[in-house]
Amino acid sequence: MRTIILLFVFISQVAFAQLTIDDARQKLVTQYHIGASTYFADFVGHAGYGAVCILTADGGAAAFGDGDEGTMVYKLKKEGTMQFKKKITPKGDEMECQAVVEDKAGNLYLYMLVYDHAKYRGGNERVICISKAGVILWDKYLGAFSSVNNPIVSWIRKADDGTVAMRGHIAPVKAEEGKDPVYKFWDATINSKGVVIAKIGDVIDWAKPEWQKKFKPEN
Repeated sequence: MRTIILLFVFISQVAFAQLTIDDARQKLVTQYHIGASTYFADFVGHAGYGAVCILTADGGAAAFGDGDEGTMVYKLKKEGTMQFKKKITPKGDEMECQAVVEDKAGNLYLYMLVYDHAKYRGGNERVICISKAGVILWDKYLGAFSSVNNPIVSWIRKADDGTVAMRGHIAPVKAEEGKDPVYKFWDATINSKGVVIAKIGDVIDWAKPEWQKKFKPEN
């Protein structure tokens, strides 16, 4: 009986050693007042998806956004102590933080929109990849400061093959004078080397539920 009780206590301690998403948000988002795009708020707590705050495969957590210490990425160990924190250098005239996601190897990908008003009034998707040791591996834009061939990401998820899957919209051709661009479905992956493989799909009809569903968490 004593052995069973001790085993139960040990298992309980192990279970409680792993952070919950509420723990992580309390320690990171609330403590440092981290803010990011409200669009990605729907993804918080859904395993594998990019959000302002996520749980990581090692039992810890990560968060990315603008807060008391500037534009930062934070990584917590499973015990809730800080593993590393790194300040991200802003670019452009404005920068809108979006989400952080983890790949299969434990690398963190930080997503943000950069606005350079002298080049283009819309945003350009910037992605930074950071190793699990906190080292920046690369820092790149997914498109150009232009209305054409400039993908905007609105769904990010860890993929089983080690890449990160992305969904969003893109305008393949310039809009006619006085008209809005025609946006098509953009479906892509990015790996730890920064290589992007993308497909352009059908025209998006934002009013249809089947299109709205493509940009929501599936679990």
